[in-house]
Amino acid sequence: MRRAKIHTEDGTILRAYLHSPGPGAHPGIVMCPGFGGVKPHIDPYAALFAEAGFAVLNFDNRGWGTSEGEPRQELNVFKQITDLRDAITFAESQPEFDSEQGFGVWGSSFSGGLAIVTAANDPRVRCVVAQIPNVSGHRNAIKLFTAEQLHEIRRRAVIDRRARLAGEPPMTVPMFSEDPDELCAFPREFPEEYREAIESGMWNNQTTIRSLESFTEFEPAGWLPYVTPKPLLMILAEHDVCTFTEVQREVYEAAPEPKQLVTFDGGHFDAYTTFFEQTAPPARDWFVEHLGAPPNRQALGGPEPVSESVGT
Repeated sequence: MRRAKIHTEDGTILRAYLHSPGPGAHPGIVMCPGFGGVKPHIDPYAALFAEAGFAVLNFDNRGWGTSEGEPRQELNVFKQITDLRDAITFAESQPEFDSEQGFGVWGSSFSGGLAIVTAANDPRVRCVVAQIPNVSGHRNAIKLFTAEQLHEIRRRAVIDRRARLAGEPPMTVPMFSEDPDELCAFPREFPEEYREAIESGMWNNQTTIRSLESFTEFEPAGWLPYVTPKPLLMILAEHDVCTFTEVQREVYEAAPEPKQLVTFDGGHFDAYTTFFEQTAPPARDWFVEHLGAPPNRQALGGPEPVSESVGT
């Protein structure tokens, strides 16, 4: 694995991990974390995909992790859509990627929706995996938040817009909170791994109120009919109370073929930990089937040393 810097169209630098199975050019996968996530959280997926014969670019979204971008900790859906396509453009220029074979995109939670939108619109994408995806912000919001909380999000968002125009810093809220009366991004869950990361200072538990606005308004389901004929794999948690299972299933059932559904008997954040073996291998196999990497390909010569990309 080596480190890479992706220069986006507006000059913002996104920092990435680039995995390769060995010398030469390989079919490519581009991926990024969901709302609040950073690339180390999903890098075990990238490493597994590389072992199967793929070059994989895993980057932090702008404003998060080690990537540049202001405001910090803000989910900017319109910029993230263009950033994902800029990341594919960057991958095309790297020797590890065989762009003639096209690309797969992988996303989880909020970035699962980004992956769907990108697959629907970018001709370079040949197939997509959307894990526990946010597919309908409006349908999901009324399950995640009470009517009072939604009203408060919108009330604060209006105040925040006026304040930003006056030069004030963005209004923020916690991602997770143990106080049931405190407005936060994910009021129903507080995963232990995030609690530990917060307490150790390794992860920032704040996000902007505008992020919640974007989270509740983004509608990848509207793009889903345009993904076909590209193959779609959707991976659902049967007990998801962040991007709700019934919303995902409803949207999946309305999606055109070709498609496949994989489910696991856990919650939203369990995908990355307890149920990694139920979520990662099916995604790998989907890419093998539809991107053409040789099956049972193992990494050649072990992992590459970490280095900075030359000329990036």
